Amino acid sequence: MRSKLPSLNGLKVFEAVARHLSFTKAADELHVTQAAASHQIRKLELQIGVQLFIRQSRKIQLTNEGKTLLPVMTKSLDAIADRLLQVSADDGFAMLKVRIAPSISAKWLSPRLNNFWRHNPDINLSLFHSNEDVDFVSEDIDIAITYGDGKWPNVESFHLLSLDFFPVCSPALVAGFDHEFAEDDLAQLSLLHDASYQSWSSWVRSANFSNSDPNRGTIIDDTNVLVQAAIGGQGVAMGSSLLVGEHLRSGRLVRLFDHILRPEEGYYVICPKAHLECQNVRLFKNWLLSQV
Repeated sequence: MRSKLPSLNGLKVFEAVARHLSFTKAADELHVTQAAASHQIRKLELQIGVQLFIRQSRKIQLTNEGKTLLPVMTKSLDAIADRLLQVSADDGFAMLKVRIAPSISAKWLSPRLNNFWRHNPDINLSLFHSNEDVDFVSEDIDIAITYGDGKWPNVESFHLLSLDFFPVCSPALVAGFDHEFAEDDLAQLSLLHDASYQSWSSWVRSANFSNSDPNRGTIIDDTNVLVQAAIGGQGVAMGSSLLVGEHLRSGRLVRLFDHILRPEEGYYVICPKAHLECQNVRLFKNWLLSQV
């Protein structure tokens, strides 16, 4: 029976094209050219003697045979990936691939890693830094720490850390004010934003600063760079105790207002449910939660 199986590579390409209903998106996911993906599908259809796609000028559709084959292939490939994950985790020195935002990696995770390695010397970590949401389907990632509301499709999420937000800046930036810094003074300083205007907008609204315009200033999509810009006197940033606490204690930054924004979003540990069947993924997840 197995001798009649077509190329596994062709089946993998079919599953990606059928899931996306796009040769372009499937080719990007598999890191091949669109022409190569199309060739694999034609070869697969010839091997099994069945047409799998209806090709139209600007889109493709699955034939009835393709619709029948897709869930079988998705389930099978997921099962293979999960089993390989478990097999690799049983190796003496397993490699655990972790996606994490650069800011929380530098300020929170890195100082704690010696504790993890001391208790788990047989597990190696490979840290991939990004502020983008992880795609466990297309990326080779075992587990991630990401910021959001805890509601992501097709993953398990575990709350890790909450944040508090308040404006901070270099003491030199406000040294020229001969009175207690007030709302109207903000208009004289540049605002620094992390990725978007959202944090400043939410803080201004919650503080009832009706005369302040949060939709101005510079956007810096790396929190570590944002904090350094604030330390360098380039403007006022929205900081949090987790990320700027040591700079406040050292005097490199000062807090301008007492009001604190506590958003519903926070940092979560996330991964597909199937990944938790791997002992090392479960172990790392539990260790992360124990460090809060």
